[in-house]
Amino acid sequence: MKFSIHAGIAFATLAICGQASLAQEFADVDDLMDLDDLLEEDAPNGAEIADPLEGLNRAIFGFNDSLYKNIFSPFVKGYVKVLPQPARKGVDNFFDNLAYPIRLSGNLLQFKFERATDETGKFLVNSTAGIAGFMDVAKTDYDLVVPEEDIGQAFGNWGIGHGFYFVIPFIGPTSARDFVGRLGGNAIDPISEPWSHVDDSQDRFALQAADTINDLPEIIDVYESITDPAIDPYAAVRDGYAQIRARQVSE
Repeated sequence: MKFSIHAGIAFATLAICGQASLAQEFADVDDLMDLDDLLEEDAPNGAEIADPLEGLNRAIFGFNDSLYKNIFSPFVKGYVKVLPQPARKGVDNFFDNLAYPIRLSGNLLQFKFERATDETGKFLVNSTAGIAGFMDVAKTDYDLVVPEEDIGQAFGNWGIGHGFYFVIPFIGPTSARDFVGRLGGNAIDPISEPWSHVDDSQDRFALQAADTINDLPEIIDVYESITDPAIDPYAAVRDGYAQIRARQVSE
């Protein structure tokens, strides 16, 4: 019996939801949007990354690429019809607001106290006037835009190199340094375990799944804009990842 596209979509959705707590760490929409712009610029200093596992990484990349284009892409087309962009933006704002502890930690670890103060002000304004963060009134009404920081960036600012590059099934690229940093961020995320403020595991799963699925339309669009015209899509994503992280660390 042939594996139907509906069954495939259901399987893929469950798979990415099962990885949601990691996916929201490694597949950030804003990072991908920045990556698309950065690929048209000169590479910043420190944008090199070692790839000793290239053979394995290319195999996983090929699996992910097929999954994104054959399963997630059809799913996304249906999702955007059900939930229009303004509604998706509100959901994105909500989860971005919840990630405040991660950004605050990234700033404090780099002694960027002014940015930490701005992050706190942004969080308080959006949590109240922004109706639990669904509206980014800090940006629209107060022109408060704070560069995002994370623990991996703090490590880079301390002079710690990437280590080696690797690709995670279902999720995508990272490095040894950023993997450790993202796990640290995951530990203080208010949704993810082990320090989750959501007691019920089903509620936690639903929130993580909603965050990940809501990001998929933008992730797929930017991913395809990077890989479709590339002679070597794997290298384009790897080099672009190194470039965006180098730029973020330097800011």
